[in-house]
Amino acid sequence: MPGPTTRILLTLIPLAGFAADALAADLTRRAALPDPSLPVFTWTGIYSGLFTGYGRLDNRTSPACIGADGRTNGLQCPVRSAFSPKADDVVAGSEVGYTYQLSPGPSLVVGAAGDYQFTPIRSYGVRTGAFAQAGQPGAVYPGGVYQAGQRLDWLGTARGKIGYAFDRVFIYGTGGVAFGSVRLDTATTADGGAFGERVNRPDFDARKSALRVGWVAGGGVEYAISPHLSIKGEALYYDLGARTVLAGDASGLRPGVAAGTRVETSGVLGRIGLNYRFDRGLPVIGPFVDVGKALIDPVPYVPPVAQTWDFEIGNRYVYNSGSFSKALYRPGNEPMASRLSYRDVAAHSTETFARLDHNPTGLFAKGFLGSGFVTSGGRVTNEDDPPGLRGNAPSNTLSRIRDGGVVISAVDAGYHVLRTDTFRLGAFVGYQSAIERVNAAGLVQTAANPVIGAGGVPNSVVVASQDNHWTALRVGLVGEARFDRFTLSLEGAYLPVVGLDGYGRHWLRPDITPQAEHGTGSGYFLQGMIAYDLTSKISIGVGARTWRMTVDRQDGTAQLPALAQPAKFVSERYGAFAQISYRFTESDLDLGGLMAK
Repeated sequence: MPGPTTRILLTLIPLAGFAADALAADLTRRAALPDPSLPVFTWTGIYSGLFTGYGRLDNRTSPACIGADGRTNGLQCPVRSAFSPKADDVVAGSEVGYTYQLSPGPSLVVGAAGDYQFTPIRSYGVRTGAFAQAGQPGAVYPGGVYQAGQRLDWLGTARGKIGYAFDRVFIYGTGGVAFGSVRLDTATTADGGAFGERVNRPDFDARKSALRVGWVAGGGVEYAISPHLSIKGEALYYDLGARTVLAGDASGLRPGVAAGTRVETSGVLGRIGLNYRFDRGLPVIGPFVDVGKALIDPVPYVPPVAQTWDFEIGNRYVYNSGSFSKALYRPGNEPMASRLSYRDVAAHSTETFARLDHNPTGLFAKGFLGSGFVTSGGRVTNEDDPPGLRGNAPSNTLSRIRDGGVVISAVDAGYHVLRTDTFRLGAFVGYQSAIERVNAAGLVQTAANPVIGAGGVPNSVVVASQDNHWTALRVGLVGEARFDRFTLSLEGAYLPVVGLDGYGRHWLRPDITPQAEHGTGSGYFLQGMIAYDLTSKISIGVGARTWRMTVDRQDGTAQLPALAQPAKFVSERYGAFAQISYRFTESDLDLGGLMAK
């Protein structure tokens, strides 16, 4: 995962499209008069937009090894089979670009585009068994565990575009350079087992993170619903090439052998999006000038007037903290065997939000997307109890949180059941996604176990990681009351269906890593905010939120290579935010007939 500064910059990139849309609000009154020689509609111009969709990662892996004789797959190499555990997940991001239509009417269109998307896609596969030793007839690595996989944190592209426009329909092909952050992990060990002693067995544990560069190609269709707004559907194939990661035997038993994996990184993106096309010329900084004027030279306040459509968009800074815990139980109706708790997981993030209201009907849609980084300073405890535990005594280790990342998004659609000039109450249904990634370093044994953590582990060594993907159905209410320039809003959602797809890693135990974790449960989401109108278009505000998602032991599973355990998972976060937003007018959007009641 990129460093904190890089992650902050990357999280701001998707917001550029939103910010650029807000900048366009003043273009209609500041742009030059249109050239009468141009057609009524043209695809010529700078545009920016947002998209979401689904991404797939074709995780093709093949074992790799340098034997004790220096040859590929040579003497004493573990003989393992290849596998391709595919993965997919929701993606979202922003795009900026420029297109030029060669002549009026149906004609050729050329252009260029760049985009960035969150791609929280990862996949790992596991093989177990007795692995034969190459060149050693009858010799095996007994009880072997081989795991390999990868994670694609984000993906960007820089592409050319060429196609043909049929008035407001633009069909195009596109291709260019793709680049992204890829993390590879692989481990091969023997004499595995959740509670086996780590003696007299080889360990080949390799991992690598890197910025990868490759190519991308695809095509799409875009339709202009107004001179400024267009919707698109697009499919892209990306290929970031293949890399090999190798590691020597950490046990020292096979000093001349290096085993690992070769992993290919490629896949498909399917995206739908909304673009805003600027008038001829570059965007100006109208909204920022308006904010400055409102603060330095305020004018008499004119309350916003409800229109057929109201559209508001803005950015937030969010600080939040929280915890994640998982309790593992022995199969059957047995007591808890292990509990791992991540506490004081603090994070800073940026977030973009938007809301669209159709006032005549009371229908509305809203959503937000944000990401950020986890700070160091939190703590991780890992409690284990006999029987079957190494050292045959209770263990309780303490580690410190080093870093991590968070991503959260939600989209809702609803209806205002109560509406007055100063108050409205709406019900909504929607979808929520949250990603938590945390790395912990160092280890100190605080109980009486003489084996686990004996001698301690320095804080420079990462010992554990957690990677959770939560999804949830949202059903809730949102209320809003206006008092002159102030607006108070409250929102509450019940999450009746929560899903967890996670991986836990104990980096000092490659024989039980990764630990796949799944389950279904429930939760809630609460948010409150007070906003102040600087002008009829610009407002600032502060607020707070909290949410909790839970999977009970009867609905959760932690899968070790050779053992599935019932598990309970709990994630909860709370925090505060500050925001600024901009309201569009109907003339800004230029939707024409779509504005009709």
